[in-house]
Amino acid sequence: MNKSRVLPIIGVLAIVGAASWFLAARNASAANTMWSGTVEATDADLGFAVPGRIATVLPHEGDRVKAGDTLALLDRTELAARRAQATAALAAARAGLAELQRGARPEELAQARVADSTAAARLTNAQRDLDRVTKLFDGGAVSRETLDKARLALDVAHGAKTHAEEQLRLVQAGPRTERIDAQRAVVQQAQAALNQAAASMDNGVIVAPFDGVVAVRDREPGETVSAGMPVVTLMQLSDRWVRIYVREDRIGAVKLGQRASISTDTYPDSSYPGTVSYIASQAEFTPRNVQTTEERVTLVYAVKVRITGDSGNNLKPGMPADVKLGGNGQ
Repeated sequence: MNKSRVLPIIGVLAIVGAASWFLAARNASAANTMWSGTVEATDADLGFAVPGRIATVLPHEGDRVKAGDTLALLDRTELAARRAQATAALAAARAGLAELQRGARPEELAQARVADSTAAARLTNAQRDLDRVTKLFDGGAVSRETLDKARLALDVAHGAKTHAEEQLRLVQAGPRTERIDAQRAVVQQAQAALNQAAASMDNGVIVAPFDGVVAVRDREPGETVSAGMPVVTLMQLSDRWVRIYVREDRIGAVKLGQRASISTDTYPDSSYPGTVSYIASQAEFTPRNVQTTEERVTLVYAVKVRITGDSGNNLKPGMPADVKLGGNGQ
């Protein structure tokens, strides 16, 4: 091969090798750099879903609570009265539906049959009276007015008998399907009102959503609060991390799942394991709480290093910490 061609190729390879070495060295430098940050933890501002006056706030700041523990209660006297009212309304609606579904009572059926029998007897008597008056009229013993009255009495008896028969059929058939369906709707409406009253009762209680420590007791018994106003701030110590900011030219060395070592001035002889759990997808200017003037004007990426080994909760939220990134996690 011509020497004039070999020399440029060797030069290119040397440049590529030097660039690769530089990138590897820079990434290794980023991985071995000590990054400063602050310990943070998941917290929740807990409040009532309904407005009212606080009756009780059970825990104090610093108390540990378990998921499901009752933390605070509203004065639920009015809510309890509403629930009792809704319960009574539901019972009444169900009783009305049961009555319709059972149909007529035996007493009502017997009464309708008696009325039908009475109307039938009156019709028979009216027919008999008309027959007798007709014979008398034909013999000239009574006037036409008397005959007309007898015919009118028979017509009235016929109408009464028809009405009695219809009433008996209605009692025997029971209520219409539409009426029963309407009463079922009344029952459903009463059930919904009771569910709403019960939910309001439940919303008058604050329950711990997770194991944690009470960070702030925002309100005291006797205070009136609106819906959603914080009453207790609960911190989840099992979900803590250190937020650090990595320079743009070094973020390539940081990977999700990467292991880390966390240390603090409070415990200089201890080191706590961590894992990179979040890398921001967009760069930002360094926050003002970073102390050095150089870093304040640098584009950085926020990185969360989750604390994975601190059963004694030594690393407390707000505590400054140093993070050294190691190799990639499994």
